[in-house]
Amino acid sequence: MSHLDIANSSAMAILCGITILIVLLQPVLFIFAAVKRSKELNMPKEELKEAAVSSAVFSIIPSLPIIISYLILVPSLGRYFPWLRLSVVGSASYETMAANMAAEAFGLESISVPDIPVDVFVSIVFVVTVGILGGNIFNVFFLKTYDKKVESLKNKNARLVPVITTAMFLGLYGTMSAPHITNFTNIPAVAAIVGAGVAALIFDRLARRVKRLKEFAFPLSMIVGMLTSCVVNAMIV
Repeated sequence: MSHLDIANSSAMAILCGITILIVLLQPVLFIFAAVKRSKELNMPKEELKEAAVSSAVFSIIPSLPIIISYLILVPSLGRYFPWLRLSVVGSASYETMAANMAAEAFGLESISVPDIPVDVFVSIVFVVTVGILGGNIFNVFFLKTYDKKVESLKNKNARLVPVITTAMFLGLYGTMSAPHITNFTNIPAVAAIVGAGVAALIFDRLARRVKRLKEFAFPLSMIVGMLTSCVVNAMIV
């Protein structure tokens, strides 16, 4: 039995489906609560429909990176587990990063290798699932204290907080992306990074004139990067 036999099995589909259905129940309850409250406030139906339509439309393109990440993960982790992670409790960047780190810890090149041992696949699923709990545990026990410290720092020096948080994010992303940026043997990957980076700068400039484009800059940059990688790969082959 290969790891994909387990990943695409009916048991995995049922387990993931139950979790997703439970989560889908929450927005349904929120919708009913919102409609009930709107009636209490005598809000016109046209205004409610406009809000619902605009929210639905502007949720499509920002969701493209999630769909792309799902399609990337399916050949390695099956149809159902990435569906659960990316639609419920995960993020596009975290899932791929955590899965690859777990695979590399077991001596694999990445999760894209054709045959992942079953025990390694189970370990990858475990690491991806448990790893994200670290942030939740931090939020439960330490977020309130952390938030108070940040507010205290803002009162003392409001300009310093954005600098610190930006430096933290740049350091984190730099650490994670450095091995890929400096791996010049993987030309398509480097092309994807350069293409996405250039596109992000262009869309950022355009978003200053067209405000609605700001929400779509990131997914569009990802698509440009992927297309750049595909073109470069086709030229090499």
